Amino acid sequence: MSQSVEKPDLRQLRIQAKELLHAVRAGESVALERVVPYFRSAPSFTLVNAQLVLARENGYESWTALRRDLEVSSQPPSLGNRFFTLIETGQDDEAVEMLADHAELAGNWQKSEYGWQSPLHVAAAKGRIAIVQALIDAGAEIYAVNQGDYPPVFEAFYRRHMEIVDLLLEASAAKDQGIPPTYGCGIDIVLAARLGIEERVRMHIEKDPLAVYRRGCIGESALHWPAHNGHTGIVRLLLDNGTPIEVDEVGLYGGKPLHWASEHAPECVALLLERGANPNSRNLMKNDFEGYTPLHMMARQPEQKLECAQYLLAAGADPMLQDAMGRLPIEVARLNGRERTVKFFEQT
Repeated sequence: MSQSVEKPDLRQLRIQAKELLHAVRAGESVALERVVPYFRSAPSFTLVNAQLVLARENGYESWTALRRDLEVSSQPPSLGNRFFTLIETGQDDEAVEMLADHAELAGNWQKSEYGWQSPLHVAAAKGRIAIVQALIDAGAEIYAVNQGDYPPVFEAFYRRHMEIVDLLLEASAAKDQGIPPTYGCGIDIVLAARLGIEERVRMHIEKDPLAVYRRGCIGESALHWPAHNGHTGIVRLLLDNGTPIEVDEVGLYGGKPLHWASEHAPECVALLLERGANPNSRNLMKNDFEGYTPLHMMARQPEQKLECAQYLLAAGADPMLQDAMGRLPIEVARLNGRERTVKFFEQT
C-alpha cells in the first residue's frame, strides 16, 4: 500500500542551503560528496548552487520549481476550492450554508481534468439537488457551457438525475427571456434532440419553425444526434418540419445523418431511407472518414449492427464503392476486427 510522503518545509530548506554553503567552503568531506554530482569547483560554490543541490536531492529540477511547489502546497485552500470540495463530497448542508454567506461562489469556475466547470456543472453531475436549487437561487448562470460546450443539464441527464434535469429545464426556461440558444425552452434544440427530449424539440418548433435549421457546436444539424442515438420519434418530427436530410456535419466527424444512424440505429436508418436519404452519400470531410458511405460507417463500428447494412443494401447501397483511401466497406470492417461484419459482406 502506498503511503503519502510529507513534503519538506521550505524554511528549513533555506537554512539547510546556507549550512551546506558554509560546509563546502570549509572543505567538509561529507558536504563535498553531496556537491560533486552537480559541481566540480568548490571555491566558486555559491548559495544559488547550494539551493540547487537541495532541490535536486528533493526531486526538483530547480530551486525555483521547489519553491513554487512548496509555496502553493502550504497555502490554505481558497474559499472557492472548499466550496467545490463540499459539492463533490456530498456535504450539502455545509455547501448551501457557505453559499448563503458567499453568493459570489455561484459564479466560480474550477479547472478539472476535462477543462473548466462551474459549481452548477459539478452539483448537477453529482446529483446534489439541494445545492443545485441553492445555486439557482443565488443567481448561477443556468445554461453556462463548459469547455465541451455542455450545460449543467447535460451533466444531470447523462447520469440520469432526472429530477435535476426537470429543475434545470424549468429554471432555464423561466430565466432565459427567450434569447439564444435556448429561446425560452430551457435547452437548445440540438441538445434536446440529442438527448431524446421530444417535448422540448417540439416546443422549439412551435416557437420558431426555422429552429429546425439550427446547428450544434461541431456544426451538426438538429438531425444528426437523434439519428445516431436512435430517437426515431424526434427524427420523424424534425423531418416532418423540414429539417434537411442531406446535410453534412462540418466541424469534427463529417457525414450526413444517415452516416451517423448507420453506426448502430437501424430504425433510424430505415426511416431516413424511407424519406429519401441517399444510401451512397459520401462523407466529404478531410479526415479518417473521408469518402465513407454509410456502409463504410456501419462496417467500422464495434456494435456490428447488421440490420443497418441490410436496410442500406436493400435501398441500393453499393458495397463496391471505395473511400478516399481506396478501401471497400468489407476492408474497413476487416481492419477494425469486425468479424461478423466481414462474414456478412462475404456472403452478400
